[in-house]
Amino acid sequence: MISRLFRYIAWHYGKNFLILLMGLSLAVVFIDFLQYAQKIPGGFNLKILYAFYTWEYMLVLIYPLVLLFALAWTQIGFINRNVFVSLFSFGYGRRQVLLPFLTVATLVYLLFVGLQATSFAQGRDRARAILDKKKEQKLEDLFFKYNDSFVFVKQLDPIRKELHDGMIFRLHGHRVTETTRFPLARFEKKHWIAPEATLRTKRYDVNGSLTGFHEKRVANLTVLEGYRPRIFKQIYQGRSLTLQDGFAAWRLLHRQGLSADKVKSNLYNMLVMPLFALAMVVILFFNTPPYQRFVRKERLWLALLGSSMLVWALLFALYRLGVNGTIDPDFGQSSVVLLLGLWAFVLYLRERRLERESPAAAAL
Repeated sequence: MISRLFRYIAWHYGKNFLILLMGLSLAVVFIDFLQYAQKIPGGFNLKILYAFYTWEYMLVLIYPLVLLFALAWTQIGFINRNVFVSLFSFGYGRRQVLLPFLTVATLVYLLFVGLQATSFAQGRDRARAILDKKKEQKLEDLFFKYNDSFVFVKQLDPIRKELHDGMIFRLHGHRVTETTRFPLARFEKKHWIAPEATLRTKRYDVNGSLTGFHEKRVANLTVLEGYRPRIFKQIYQGRSLTLQDGFAAWRLLHRQGLSADKVKSNLYNMLVMPLFALAMVVILFFNTPPYQRFVRKERLWLALLGSSMLVWALLFALYRLGVNGTIDPDFGQSSVVLLLGLWAFVLYLRERRLERESPAAAAL
């Protein structure tokens, strides 16, 4: 019986979720396509690719909100058909009825987290590249910190994964003690390998005065460990990263003592922000009257959809503020999601206590 209950609710909730997700995402993509169709260069194939990449981005953007829309649709449908009345009359508790909703929402969350570990996470950048008529551009005149050194690179070719005309300045205190110059470096696994490099070291006397230089040539020198080509693009162009590259960029910037707010904001938006939907599933479910005589359909629709969109908009605004460095991303989306999670947990504990004290009262 529990298995049938689970399948019945999960089927209706999952079906409603897929209908809403496809309908809303394709509607937004269609409107966007009508707006930019004339600006997309090339033939029909590029237009299809632009629409597909935009659709990928829209799926990631709206799926937490659609989870709550589908919950509202399913709950109101069950209330109108007195499904909850039937389930409670068979002795099921509200926590048992909640379980299929929460399970489906969690599986959807895990699915999209997995997708964002692939190139699926870069749909917006690919669509924008088609619209702006840009290919994979070379980055020029890069200057950044690396451990106790500063690095200047004349050009980065992300397609060939090559650095051209690079120079590393190693510091001791406020002095440049060593320079490394390389005409070319190629990315291999986790390192950049310079086939030819010239190391010049300054010599000082006991009084700290410069007395000369020592120069030597080195073959196959390893430089810039951890700086992947995609990380360069994220730092200098604000490009999207997959989960793996995002964590690699976060570790690298933290190790270099540089601000990683933009990278952290993107990671929180992928991993933490959608968790609000799971908490809201519990909150909205326990705060919705299960009986038709206690419900005014119009007000219920307004309350469920309005509260969902309000929280989603707040979290999206906090994400943008975190990316811009206005607020600390550690206390932006995370604090709101944590508060919602605590609220949901309190409601769950209260429902469990009511079921133990009086199952009939808990159903009300």
